[in-house]
Amino acid sequence: MRAYVLGAGASHPVYLLGTRLFDAIDKHIQSCGPMLHRFDYQKDWPKLKTWLATNSNPLLSHSYRNKNIEQIFTVLDLAQALISDARSKVLPAARKGAADARTAETELDSVKNEIDEYRRVRDILLWALEAFFLDHNHDDNKTFSSSAWNDLRRLACYLQPGDVVITFNYDSTIERVLYSLGKWSPSDGYGDAIAFQQNEYDHTPVIFAPSKVKVLHLHGAAGWYQRPPTPTEPIRTRIALDPIFLRGLGIHHVDVSLPNRPPNQRQILLHPTFLKVYGGVDRSHHIFSRIWKDALDALQRAGKVTIIGYSLPHADSAAWTLLHTGCTRGTTEVVNPNKSVLTNQYSALIHLATMAKQMTLEQWLDSQTEDAPGATT
Repeated sequence: MRAYVLGAGASHPVYLLGTRLFDAIDKHIQSCGPMLHRFDYQKDWPKLKTWLATNSNPLLSHSYRNKNIEQIFTVLDLAQALISDARSKVLPAARKGAADARTAETELDSVKNEIDEYRRVRDILLWALEAFFLDHNHDDNKTFSSSAWNDLRRLACYLQPGDVVITFNYDSTIERVLYSLGKWSPSDGYGDAIAFQQNEYDHTPVIFAPSKVKVLHLHGAAGWYQRPPTPTEPIRTRIALDPIFLRGLGIHHVDVSLPNRPPNQRQILLHPTFLKVYGGVDRSHHIFSRIWKDALDALQRAGKVTIIGYSLPHADSAAWTLLHTGCTRGTTEVVNPNKSVLTNQYSALIHLATMAKQMTLEQWLDSQTEDAPGATT
């Protein structure tokens, strides 16, 4: 089997993201008009941008000026962490006595008063991020026949049964093309078994063909939610799939555990930040333990690993560790059109690579021989 590690470059040009993610979200929110879903698109979003642009905190204002959503989220996440830290001290202080409790509560109130707006802005930005990817997933169904998908279609044809795709992307582009070729299904394609029924009202079981290729989203994905408790359901999995997300893929059946979209629950999606939380007390994050273990196993078992369009940003130290641990000398190639990415970000990994190829996904596909695995599928 072979393993393919995909970054934002592999979804290009369907998704023009990377450093342009904030602008893409901004354009989408503005195009929605007077929308009111978890926040007011016409009122809250302009206020958010003004707050960021005029903020007295230079870290925020400069990050916004650069439209670097990862930097923006990092500052907002740090503020959230300060509030959480102050809150965690209240109960232990109360056990020591009334005076200690009052001191801890005063500190919590002070922190919240000073940076509570950071938390509100963070919430809105998180909702906007989720809305962008879920709506884009729906629009992808309309553009799927366009030439923008050619490279992804060719890659999907190239993949063989038993191959594993490891992706850092939130989008569903690779599973969409694989599903169209009968190589992937939502019932087991994410690594866990998920039961399906006809629709919200018809509980007749729906059986999909087994997936020939698995897709592991290391940072979560649009349309993933924490699986609700279902004591009578024999399948024990950790994610549930949004019915709106499934319809965007052209699948009109529903996840047994989630026939309706949850109104306020956050998706299982690690937003772009230097402070990514892969574990913790939130049970929705337990899914990452399994996904990352499966990814490491796939890398170590693979006869060849191909890393396509992933820039290996310095903030993703967990990804660096995964690739450094899982990739083997002589079986790994890095495909990226940016020379500085190959010489800088991959400098400590480059000795593992059979080849460092300065090329796009299209060029790499063109370079494969006619008798390569799946080339004529």
